[in-house]
Amino acid sequence: MRLGKAWRRKADALREYCRAGGYDDSVAIMIDYSRHSGRRRFVVWDFVAGRALCAYPVSHGSGSDKPRRRSAYARFSNADGSHLSPLGHALIAERYTGSYGIAYRLDGLDTTNDMMRRRCIVLHGWPHTSSRPIWPLPTVGSWGCPVLSDDAMRRVDAILQSHSNVILYSFA
Repeated sequence: MRLGKAWRRKADALREYCRAGGYDDSVAIMIDYSRHSGRRRFVVWDFVAGRALCAYPVSHGSGSDKPRRRSAYARFSNADGSHLSPLGHALIAERYTGSYGIAYRLDGLDTTNDMMRRRCIVLHGWPHTSSRPIWPLPTVGSWGCPVLSDDAMRRVDAILQSHSNVILYSFA
């Protein structure tokens, strides 16, 4: 998959962050929350090949306590109860099977997202999220979690199972 120079610049900086912190420097995940939620903005980046392995739409926190509220552009918060997504670097932690199927706990590494585990912000799939761009329609919002389609989550899970200490970097 081919992405623009802005993604490559973000990836270059992220690889340096991973190397400096002792994290996996062969693969990472980036989410560009400045993009419309119906577009591909979740990218699994292969640092070795210098390209995206896959890219998908991803839901973000809607800020609403109503389930399935659609939201095109994200707002951000690290506060518990905000139902908004936080920004920053996160370590993709343990894999588990929960009510949404396969999921990964996230440990925020920055002051902007250090409440992720406490807030139960996890990476997971959901059948109401699309694997393909649906722009101009927005994706279904979450309560702060980055949410992929079930199909996309299976592909990302296969990649994550062969790596450890992988960073997820969300920015806007």
